[in-house]
Amino acid sequence: MLNNFYDKFIFTGTLKFTHSNFYLTNIPFLISPIETLTGISSVQDAEFQKKLYLAVKKSTMQGLLPQFNINLGMEKEKETKLIEEFFAFSGWGAIQVIDMQTEAKRAIIVIDNSPFAQALKGKTTLPADTIMRGTLAGLFSAIFKEEIDCVEVECGALSNERCKFIIKPKIEFDFTNASVQQQLSHE
Repeated sequence: MLNNFYDKFIFTGTLKFTHSNFYLTNIPFLISPIETLTGISSVQDAEFQKKLYLAVKKSTMQGLLPQFNINLGMEKEKETKLIEEFFAFSGWGAIQVIDMQTEAKRAIIVIDNSPFAQALKGKTTLPADTIMRGTLAGLFSAIFKEEIDCVEVECGALSNERCKFIIKPKIEFDFTNASVQQQLSHE
């Protein structure tokens, strides 16, 4: 028994271990120590982090979502619940959508116990959850059916209690804010 979320996939035969690889609904995935990814997140170069964010966002939109064969944007409440459960039960921390304004295409997400923030606490001057930011931007772009961006406004690695993400169209972000400038390209 792994956890209740993954037990459903085991029971239905959609979580498999074949040819030394894990597959969830035929999508390859891995179980990895967090330290293998914190090296990327710990790079103290805002331009590198922007490129990483865009690469993850693009990969989520063009690679991951089509593989899952999910048509996001149809049942937004059910979709956000799936996102919360998937990431929480996959070890990304306790994720919660605390505010979602569908018509305005905005959301606020919080994560308690982010493994990236815990591993990098006191070791970074930039928000630590770049991979999650890119993933959330890709997912919510699909949910809202519009290009959406994400900024981490609070980070556990930077001594905040939890990680907090603002999701909305890029044009709505204040590019005079230093944190926005560090995390998003203005183009």
